[in-house]
Amino acid sequence: MRLFFWLRCFCGSLVCTLLFACTPPELSEKNAAAGINLDLQNPLVRKLYDFRDERKVDSLLNYLDDADPTLRYLAALSFASIPDSGAISQVAGLLGDEVEDVRIAAAFALGQIGKAACEKPLIDAFMADDPMSEHQRFNAIVLEAVGKCGSLASLRNIATVTTYKPADTLLLEGQCRAVYRYGLRDSILPVATQLMISYVANERIPVPARVMAAHYLARSKNVRPDSAQAKEIAAGFVRARNSPEVRMALATALGKSQTEPAFAMLSKVITSEQDWRVKCNIINALSIFEYDTVRALVTPFITHKNQHISLAAAEFFIRNGQVKDGDYYWRITRDHPDMPMATQIALFRASNKLLSVRNQPESKFYVIDRIKALYQQAGNPYDRAACLHALAEFGWNYRWIHDKGYTDPHPAVKTAATEALKSIAELSNFYSIFGENARTVRRDLYYYFREAIAGGDVGMIVASSEGLQAEALNYKSYRDTARIGILKESLAKLKLPRDVEAYMALDKTLAFFEERPAPLKPVIPNNHPIDWEEMKKFSARSTVTIATGKGPIVLELYPLWAPGSVANLLRLANSGFFNGKNFHRVVSNHVIQGGCPRGDGYGALDYSIRTEIGLVWFDGAGYFGMASAGPDTEGTQFFITHSARPHLDGKFTIFGKVRSGMEVVDQIRPGDQITGVTVQY
Repeated sequence: MRLFFWLRCFCGSLVCTLLFACTPPELSEKNAAAGINLDLQNPLVRKLYDFRDERKVDSLLNYLDDADPTLRYLAALSFASIPDSGAISQVAGLLGDEVEDVRIAAAFALGQIGKAACEKPLIDAFMADDPMSEHQRFNAIVLEAVGKCGSLASLRNIATVTTYKPADTLLLEGQCRAVYRYGLRDSILPVATQLMISYVANERIPVPARVMAAHYLARSKNVRPDSAQAKEIAAGFVRARNSPEVRMALATALGKSQTEPAFAMLSKVITSEQDWRVKCNIINALSIFEYDTVRALVTPFITHKNQHISLAAAEFFIRNGQVKDGDYYWRITRDHPDMPMATQIALFRASNKLLSVRNQPESKFYVIDRIKALYQQAGNPYDRAACLHALAEFGWNYRWIHDKGYTDPHPAVKTAATEALKSIAELSNFYSIFGENARTVRRDLYYYFREAIAGGDVGMIVASSEGLQAEALNYKSYRDTARIGILKESLAKLKLPRDVEAYMALDKTLAFFEERPAPLKPVIPNNHPIDWEEMKKFSARSTVTIATGKGPIVLELYPLWAPGSVANLLRLANSGFFNGKNFHRVVSNHVIQGGCPRGDGYGALDYSIRTEIGLVWFDGAGYFGMASAGPDTEGTQFFITHSARPHLDGKFTIFGKVRSGMEVVDQIRPGDQITGVTVQY
């Protein structure tokens, strides 16, 4: 019960500077006076960042007891990016450091390491005796860290604290972050769920805490609010009238409750909600309710002027449409010929998925012909890619998808073609769809996948490698003496670190056919040191502007958290690398992503940089992160968030934030071009 004691003892009421601020928190005057100074021109400071970049664990361990608190701080924080369980005991030793920022770095790093052995030292370090509320920042970090590694007993203790007051901003947020982190680990207790519900319904609770409580309810897999809980969540939605970040997560939470109060709230607010992100979540949340009623609610938004909302409404029917309406969805496009291409394609896809050749042959083949015509007309390769996925809803289109998609000049379309064929290969009812022709189709797909792998296109290799492992098709039993040789030859031609995603996918498929265990991720040595020369002119006043056809996006950067990522961006920007690149991925109310040399998400240059995790969180819109295929595989691709994305915390580098131009971010669609990226020193 020790955890309960140290939580219960703390009931200070001072409101301190927000720990989870939008910009990196400044060191306190007390700790600055103690000697912490993250001066990037200091050779020793650079040395510690370089040790982190080079993953030199032993060298970093040597600095954990250095006399200079700056070096202790950097050494401890480095283990947030290098979650080495062998460092637990030494990092934990800094939880009692005389400098609070060092203690914070150590606690944060232990949470990132995330092993059960981290729990006890974190609990022991919590500063219960804090009558002047001087240690709320540290205690909040400890709470979240326990959420990443702690036991259910600790969750129960955290969730049964009753002494926190609305003025205890940091502690409440730390408590909610702890419960949220437990939820991501599928560690759920009813008492914790009820606490989060009570918080979202209480408008006196600080908004940052309510945001985290709402995300817990939205994202935790095993949380299904009952009728009474749905009423409380609905009340929280109404009371969050000035907090769209709370509302959007609560809309998703209500969509997990198949109850009358949940439906009553969602159906009421779908028309009145003004924030496009919340409205998209409401549309998605309605999927579990009675179709006929929901159809009437969602259909009007297909013609909404906001393209995110329009597409969300159309895609709703891809996921939830019914056979009886298969002939209805495509007809909406006929009545509204000026609707966005992406929305049209989605509606045709819904019809193609549900129309039957046997019962509605005329409509079925009309829809297929229209999708093919849209493909031929589309100047935007991402629309052509969407057409191929739409055609794949009827497996017999597989030859057309191959013939057109494999010969398309744009990598994104080639990749989409292979992904579409993979989706056909993975159909659970493959043999009933193709009947007596199933063996022929199975063989054709096999050779299409083999063709793609032999061709060396990395995006096609990833999808084809996965397609060859389609369980129902059992390609392992397929007689092909040349297969292993082709796979090995293609694997040998891939270049690391540039082609790491294709390499991992193909190596796994090779292991599948050779009946050996799945291989480990290849070890990629440090190959792109931090360019300190690039950083010399950069200052706290410097900004970066991404120019697009829809307007500029101005960013501030975070070199103290991620100097390698910042230096990499500056070098790429100053060389003109981004000029003419596209935003290739847009997920509504999630992210926009760009910077891929190929334009399909599988492109990279001949180097990689390291994942850099700092004391900053994806707690709102506009965060600038590095895209990756896993730890330490970053290169040129970046993303910007539409809203809070706390499930990305600790996994992706945050190295900046939008200072102005979020209205531009919200307008970006796949295919929009980056005309240039400039640095204002």
